[in-house]
Amino acid sequence: MGSRASRITFHLGSLLLACGAQAAPTGVHEDRFQADALSLTRVTLQDADGPPIRYTLSAPAHKAPLVLMIQGSGCVPNFMGVGTPDAKATIPGWKLIAGQARYAVMTVDKPWQSDAPQQGPWGAAIGCGDGFIQHFSYDSWLATLKRALRHALSRPEVDARRVLVIGVSEGVQMAASLAHEIPEVGDVALLGGGGPTQLFDFAAAIHSGSGSDEEKLKRLQELDATFNAIRADPASTSKFFMGHPYLRWSSFFSHSVAADMARTPARVYIASGMQDASVPILSAEMLYAELRVQGRDVTFRRVPRAGHSLVEDSLPLEGKRKAQKAEYEAIMAWFERRPAGAP
Repeated sequence: MGSRASRITFHLGSLLLACGAQAAPTGVHEDRFQADALSLTRVTLQDADGPPIRYTLSAPAHKAPLVLMIQGSGCVPNFMGVGTPDAKATIPGWKLIAGQARYAVMTVDKPWQSDAPQQGPWGAAIGCGDGFIQHFSYDSWLATLKRALRHALSRPEVDARRVLVIGVSEGVQMAASLAHEIPEVGDVALLGGGGPTQLFDFAAAIHSGSGSDEEKLKRLQELDATFNAIRADPASTSKFFMGHPYLRWSSFFSHSVAADMARTPARVYIASGMQDASVPILSAEMLYAELRVQGRDVTFRRVPRAGHSLVEDSLPLEGKRKAQKAEYEAIMAWFERRPAGAP
């Protein structure tokens, strides 16, 4: 048992080092491209080992607060159609925030992520390519985000005194981790995410779903069996659960948003759809309750009739766009309401 634990620890530690978390970049390259009618800078940090770390920045001419937007699960490129007149961002709210020209807005590519459209269902690792499937984990993704964020904070167009991290779905866990590990992160918006480990999310979804108690009990027993299988082979990249390899699940199951947020003084904004079928709002309620009793500065936006994307599924396309725009406007209005004495 001890030797197996050592091999697992070594494997995850190797992933962390592969992203260059410990070493300075050996090369920095910048290029420009257009997306959503905005001129963007793409920064690539190349280390001696591991894949390049790449982030994209939309910055006004003046020094501005930094907004890091972290995407959800899967390997969909942050920008589709780069090099064409139709290039656009895939992260919800990005165009709205970057288009205001008031903030330096950045996104980070996941490690081993391709520029090509994902050849599988969005939100899953299926069709993401061998490099992504074999290496993507909580540890490798966090190391990549940390390196990119620290580099962006050193840029002259970024006001490092005001940093907002917005995490969407899977990105909620990463946003909480960054707030814990990087003190410049003073504000965090957590959208469509939970509070405890993702294992709780699955259990909560079963309890809040349809069916008899006997049917729910069977599904809960199946969940326990799946968790035991993942725990028995945590580094596997050939065995899958819900569209992701065991490596991804074992590394994310080991962390919780609530634990990370308890170790940072950052202000917190939580938004969840009350009909979210992917991450039950009860998970976010747990996080909100924990932060409230700690006396934290926390805001919770419960969105009636909304699903995982914070909008009602029954709305027409234009109605969804307006609803989503209103949600991100509310986040930025919250960010602008600074506590007394804040810069």
